[in-house]
Amino acid sequence: MTDAESLGNPFALPGAKKPRVGWYDVNGCRLYAELRGAGPSLLIIGAASDDAEMFRPIAERLTEFTVVTWDPRGTGRSSREGWPCDSARHADDAAVLLQLLGLAPSAVFGASAGGIVALQLALRHPSLVRQVLAYEPGYFRRTATGATLLAQVNDAVRMHLVAHPGDWAGAMTLLSHVAAQSTERNSAPGDRTSDLLDAPAGLDWYAERGAALAENLIRDDLQRTNETVRPEELAASEADIRFCAGTESPPVFREIVAELTCLRRRPGTDDPRQADSVPGAGHLAYFTPEQVADYIRGHCPAIL
Repeated sequence: MTDAESLGNPFALPGAKKPRVGWYDVNGCRLYAELRGAGPSLLIIGAASDDAEMFRPIAERLTEFTVVTWDPRGTGRSSREGWPCDSARHADDAAVLLQLLGLAPSAVFGASAGGIVALQLALRHPSLVRQVLAYEPGYFRRTATGATLLAQVNDAVRMHLVAHPGDWAGAMTLLSHVAAQSTERNSAPGDRTSDLLDAPAGLDWYAERGAALAENLIRDDLQRTNETVRPEELAASEADIRFCAGTESPPVFREIVAELTCLRRRPGTDDPRQADSVPGAGHLAYFTPEQVADYIRGHCPAIL
């Protein structure tokens, strides 16, 4: 992403310092990463269809941290060896990246499919993680509504790609629409839900960027949501894990984080009894950078 292209980011902070950028050899892949700010480390993990630039506005608002954003394996400026891949490989990439940067142990914020990677990072590499804030991780199989939605989306996307091989953007649009229809059927009467991945009015920059990364959504993120997490492993982890959802997100995501919070809670600990809420935020966290940055700032023990 060139400076000229980055200027199009509608939520970027005017006058913010440029990041310290680098490419790192990680597990047979070359990963692009950006560092901003100073202080305790915070790794932001998005989906495979989210590159570092999409989370730039959140990172720019957290100057009290050393914030790492990156293009996951197969995405943007990173190379594609061994891609597509599962959450375990993405988590292993994150672990090596933190070690190469000298920033472990780190707090971690993972959004959507990136929330799945954040949890896997904590489970597979607990010594590298100080805390995990998992924002709407897409473990759809954890709830009946989620499992039904996942089956509908998988079927629709598969049929579309059979009829239109390689039409990743079309498959993404269909996924978004099918998900929205299913969500509406499970919402309160009178509620109206836009397509899941629609950018709000005036944010065409995000819509165009999302379309350019549609292949990543279909070949990586969608496959990741077919994964599950073992309840006993989640409950046994000694990592500091919190689940959160936006108040404006579709109900299915709030159901998933509520279920994960129940699975996580360990008797005799101060684990939260209820999932956290991010006021005003929807499923795509980068559309509300102020609210998400405030949530991270308020719940990360690094600065409490």
